[in-house]
Amino acid sequence: METKDVKVVENNQNEVESLNNNDMETKSASQTTEVSKQATVEAARDILVEKKQWLADNSNADENVIKIAKVNITKAENNYIAALQAVELPCTTVEFWDVKESTEELEIITKKKAEIIIATSDYSMAVNKVNIELGKKLINNKNFEKAPLFVTDAKLFYETDIVLKDLNGNVVPKDTPNVYVPVDSANGYWQWKTYHESNINAIVKEEKQLIIENVKIKKFASLQEFAQYRGVNNVLSRGFNGLEKAGNAALATQHEFYQRIFSKARELKVNISVITKYYNQGKTLNLKVWNNATLGMVEESFSYDLTIGDKIITTLQEMKFKAKTIKERYMIDAITLMANYAPQGKEKIGIEEVISTIKSLNKENIAIIESCSMDKVNSIQNELLTQYLKNRNEINQAA
Repeated sequence: METKDVKVVENNQNEVESLNNNDMETKSASQTTEVSKQATVEAARDILVEKKQWLADNSNADENVIKIAKVNITKAENNYIAALQAVELPCTTVEFWDVKESTEELEIITKKKAEIIIATSDYSMAVNKVNIELGKKLINNKNFEKAPLFVTDAKLFYETDIVLKDLNGNVVPKDTPNVYVPVDSANGYWQWKTYHESNINAIVKEEKQLIIENVKIKKFASLQEFAQYRGVNNVLSRGFNGLEKAGNAALATQHEFYQRIFSKARELKVNISVITKYYNQGKTLNLKVWNNATLGMVEESFSYDLTIGDKIITTLQEMKFKAKTIKERYMIDAITLMANYAPQGKEKIGIEEVISTIKSLNKENIAIIESCSMDKVNSIQNELLTQYLKNRNEINQAA
């Protein structure tokens, strides 16, 4: 028995040492990558300084030479920007505003500057390049209102294994300290990335960097509470686009339907209204249902079938339908039309029969379906119906 215990201890010790070694190797590789990126930043900065100095030393050179020198400076600036945009876990300078005392007549606020890491997730509101570029002008406008920007500790996201990415798009290692996730609002969701890129430009141009003022930390007991708070404060604003609304509904309701359509929409890169039809018996959701889900409420009479949705999509994929065909509304609309069709006064064909029909299609049938260019829904439905009748020997196979 003693020998066995010793062996167990030794085996466990070896496993621990192996895990520790793996952790150390991973950490070492990460640190090496970061050092490499920092070295790239320094090298890019040095080249820019060199190019600027050359222009200053040769300011009386020929006009064409000056023009080329300025082009070289622009290239060096762009390389410097690219190097800064690759840095992992970039810090953002903020000014936390904390209310220490608040009465009907008086509010006392303390202000404290801090360097924090801002991170976003797949559930964050998306901001495009156009908004960022416009935002750079807005944040420097004298009329720009610095409304409160709320953030919450990343711990909520770590606990549920949601992947976070820094403002440069790098994955944030789980349990990294000093990381905060913005509590999106219609007026604030674009500001973090805008300030970040604006300050990168300021570094390159050797200008004063902006400090994000009026930042407040918001605490939540759970990720669901976070989503419900965000939903209440966004539901009647510009708020979310379709995918963002589905993502918030998934978090706020913790309901399998919204979780599935959000994850599937991201996986297939399909419009949220189309993917909803696959899992909601061919129907979309009305605005009231979506708004309630964004707030964390699920309709009592809600009807859906995740199994059927998965089955339809899987069948189409296995039959080698193009991704484009699956992503467009015409296919699911035709499938729904077919399932609800009652030939010659009989019972409705039903979704299972439609799926079986799809499985019996050959390459020629699929090519015909995917080549439909006019009245697509009815054309696809007619092709499916013809195959259905052939399978039942109700029309000639050669027809």
